[in-house]
Parts: sequence; C-alpha cells; structure tokens
Amino acid sequence: MSDCLPMNESAVGEKLAILQDIKGIRDLTSNNVRDILRTSLRDSTLEIVELGDLKDMSGTNDAFNSSICSLKVTVKLGVSQNKSTKENNDSSSPSQQNSSGESPTADQSQSEENKRIVTFDLVVKSPPKASFMRLMHKLTKPFLNEVTWYLDMLNQIEFVEKILEDSEFKLANLVPTCYHAYSNYYSGQVSNLCESAPWFCNLPFRSSEDGILLLENMKMKGYQMHNKMSVLPLDHFMVAMNHLAHFHGRWLTFRWLSEAGKLGDGAWTSQYMKQVLNTQKRPPKIIYKKLISGTRKTVVKILELEGKNEYRDRIRKFFNVTAINKLNQFMGGVATPIDTCCHGDFWSNNIMFKYDSKGKVESTMLIDFQLINYGHPAYDVLYLFYLSSDIEFRDANMESCLQHYWKTFCSYIEKYGPEDLKYDWTEFLGDIETYKSIVFVLASTLLPNVLSDIQLEAGGLLALSNMQRKQAAELADANNPSSKEIKRRVVGLVEEMARDNII
Repeated sequence: MSDCLPMNESAVGEKLAILQDIKGIRDLTSNNVRDILRTSLRDSTLEIVELGDLKDMSGTNDAFNSSICSLKVTVKLGVSQNKSTKENNDSSSPSQQNSSGESPTADQSQSEENKRIVTFDLVVKSPPKASFMRLMHKLTKPFLNEVTWYLDMLNQIEFVEKILEDSEFKLANLVPTCYHAYSNYYSGQVSNLCESAPWFCNLPFRSSEDGILLLENMKMKGYQMHNKMSVLPLDHFMVAMNHLAHFHGRWLTFRWLSEAGKLGDGAWTSQYMKQVLNTQKRPPKIIYKKLISGTRKTVVKILELEGKNEYRDRIRKFFNVTAINKLNQFMGGVATPIDTCCHGDFWSNNIMFKYDSKGKVESTMLIDFQLINYGHPAYDVLYLFYLSSDIEFRDANMESCLQHYWKTFCSYIEKYGPEDLKYDWTEFLGDIETYKSIVFVLASTLLPNVLSDIQLEAGGLLALSNMQRKQAAELADANNPSSKEIKRRVVGLVEEMARDNII
C-alpha cells in the first residue's frame, strides 16, 4: 500500500486525496476514507454508502500505547473489484460483508447487486491521549515503530520470502491488512529546536507523536484473544512458538542475506535494519533505572502481602545490583550471533487465535508492533512464558515448547546461516538462562499493570501517581480477582527465580 497518492482525477471525475495529508482521526471524513479504500483496493469507482461512528475499543491497559477505535464502512465496489473479490473471497484480504451483515458467499457474488455492497470493519489506532504517556513516547516512539512495520518492514521481508523454499508461509498472512498508516515522526514533519541539548532539557520542546493506522479488524474474521487472566493453554503455546520461530528466522535470514549482498536492489542493508530496530537504546539509562527501582518496590510489597518475606533480601539485592549490571543487555547493547528482529511485546494479548469447528486452534494473527526491537530471540520466547503462563505450566511444559521452537528456528540456521556460524541447542539453552533475569524484570514490571483493573487517565505526571496509588490499593484488596492473580503470578516468578538461582 502506498501512503501517498498524487492528486489525480478519478474515473467519476472527483479528485483523490493526498493520503499523506490524512494524519489523524480528525481527518477520517467520508471522502478521505473513500480514497484510502480506493487506493488499497485499486478501485477508482468505489463509493461510500455509509460511514459509521468511531467506537472506543481500548481495553483496560491498551491506552498505555494507543487509543483504539472501531469503524464500520459500507461501500459500493466497482465491477472489476467485484470480480477480484470473488476470486479472493477466502484469502487474507480485507474483512468484507454484504448488506445483510454476513460474509458474501460464492453464490451471492454471482449477483451484481448483492456483491456491490460490501462492509469493511476497521480498527483505528492513534497515539495515546494521556499526557504522561505522550511525554514518554517522545523518547520511545512506539507509534513510529508500528507505522514503520506496516509501511516498510512487511515490504522488506518479501525480499527474503521470495527466496525461501517454504514460500507458502508468509509473514504478511500473520498480521492484519493495513489500509493506511501515517506518523509525523515517520514523515519527518517534526521539528526539534533544542536537539543538541540534553534529553531532559529538549524533551518538553519536542513534538508529540501524532498519526493514524487503519487496520483490518480481525475479530470480524473469527479471531479471538485468549483471556489474559488465564494461563495460555499448551496447544496455543505450541502454535505461537512455531510462528514466532518463523518470525525470528525470517528476519535473521534477512540480516544474513543482506550482509552477503544477496537481496537485490531496494533491500535494506543489515546496518540500516539494526538502526531502524535500535529502539531499546532510545530511552536514557535513568529511565530504565527508575523502572527497576519501581518494580523492586512493587515486588517487595507483594511478597509482604503474601507472607513471603524470606525472599525480600534476595529481591532487593537482585534489583539493586544484578538488574543494574545487566542494563546493557536490557537496552540491546550486547550482540549475539543470532540477533534478529523481535516483536518486543509477544504475549497472549497480542496474539489472536482462530478455531475450527471442534475448538482446535487453526491459525494465529499477530498484532501490536509498537515495541519491535533488535536483539536475541530469547527475549520474545521468555516474554511469552513469563507473561502468559505460571510456574506450574513452565515446570511441566517449558522444555517441550522450547524444543518445538528450536526445531523450526534452527532450520533457518542450517539453511541460511554463514558457514562459520557455530550455534546449537546447548548454546540456545545457555542464552535462555542468561535472558531469564532480564525477562524477570520485565514480567515483574508488567504483570501488575497488564493484569490490573486500573486504567491510566489523562493528567500528566499526576496520572501516573494516581495510578500507582490505585494499584497499591488494588493489590492490598484480598478479594479482588485481578489482585489475586497478579500476586499469584509474581510470587510464582520469585519462587522460580530463587529456585533456579537467577536471584
């Protein structure tokens, strides 16, 4: 999809908008939505029949990174697009419904009148509204990351996928269709008058993230999210591990083939790929140190509430010494032979599952690429284990899940790795142990937030303070279901890390 279309006369005599000028929710007029769909579907005669209202669909914690709305758009397609839609009715093309609200069947598509009216269900994402998060995003730029994923990275991975032997598997089939993407950081329309000043001086003068993403609403195609309060079942884990191994393996292959000069014109250099994905180094170390300090206090509080004070001194030493010493790894500053593109937020809330008639998982869809980064694949692997399972699940299934992941991932090493690369299962397990301490920090930081009932509200720094006070009260409430699960998971993490001598 092109994010910018020159001003041209359409087949019906109307000018198409410059899509680069559609920069936010405020720009989602009927004509602009029409021109986005005309460009995406290559149908210059498409007309809007009905443009629905934006409906908020942000979950309790989704507002940290994005504001999320749904939008239903009913259109009248041109004849050529009708034929194309009929031929690709079962493909991963946009979610489409007929005028009765049901997906059109092959028989229905024979009727011109039935087929001309199609409904698109869209997800509209934009940067968060909370002023504190907008301030932090000036450093981390997560919306820029996701726009880059859809505008650039999906195109770049095609350089690899046309070379790979298993050409039927495509990363593009694991992510929603993107109709339009814009970021003021991506377009370069951001001024920074105090760029040479220290970050804490120039931060107030930087422009905030602004932009918009229009994505296919996968819920309307039968994909569902697993309940984040429940441990992800083993069959779900196995499917997720397989797809994650392909994700990591393809980007690692991209890096290797790029370094060997085998990707052709238009492909990124491996150095540029690393530069784009160098997202963990954007925040200064003091931000990470504040995060670690806050997490230490939360974990100690949970241990006190649960009568697990025997771990308190070990936790304090870990967060005050070990975690600080691992900051370079935490910030992606330590290189390994298999560093690749990582999803960065790979847990059950960012994986959608589709089931067959018997309730068996048949496919997945990956969403939310705002935390993509460059680093060791163990980062994503352990992130899923420690945010979407518990100690009992990991003790029973972690080794088999890791083997399942490795079986797919190592096939990329064997087929496309440099001849002098020596990396095997034993080294992989060693790296898993190394990264456990890093992901322990992440999991103990995130679990009290992502499983919480507390939602961040607008109001700058006071919003964060208010949220922390509310979370403390929530954790102290022994009857709160979220509080119970947060404390159960965090205590399990601490017990596992102590048992395995990580802390």
